[in-house]
Amino acid sequence: MVQIAQQIRCYLPLTAERASELHEQGSLVGDLVAFVVTESVRRSDPGGDEEAWEYAALQDAAVYCQQEGVPVLVAAADVGRDTIDDAAPLGSRVIVHGPVSLPRIASLHVGDDLLGEDAAVSTDAEVIELSWYDATELADVRSLLSS
Repeated sequence: MVQIAQQIRCYLPLTAERASELHEQGSLVGDLVAFVVTESVRRSDPGGDEEAWEYAALQDAAVYCQQEGVPVLVAAADVGRDTIDDAAPLGSRVIVHGPVSLPRIASLHVGDDLLGEDAAVSTDAEVIELSWYDATELADVRSLLSS
């Protein structure tokens, strides 16, 4: 019997170069900073559910982009559990050992800074506002990076 690897949703902050690599090569290679639901995330919101924890990991990826001084662009990807190095996670931050191929990308999340607006932060929860794009819209998202 073939064992199917468990898939985990991760959030990959992308630079313009990484978005180009994904679009042109069809995958991201190397060790990639990613954000996932870890025990730390679950403990930080014990009353939460999987959706709330996933949203927290996505927000962590968006904040990471801001801290790195790059436009907020995050790819949501489903990767094999065995590709994630979470031996010493920092909150939701882990390392994903690539490659991560384009078919593994479920969606793209774009900050208001890429849409020609100031990066919006919700006043009630300090949430970075993100717009959702399907992975098939990667070329359109890349054009936002060069605008």
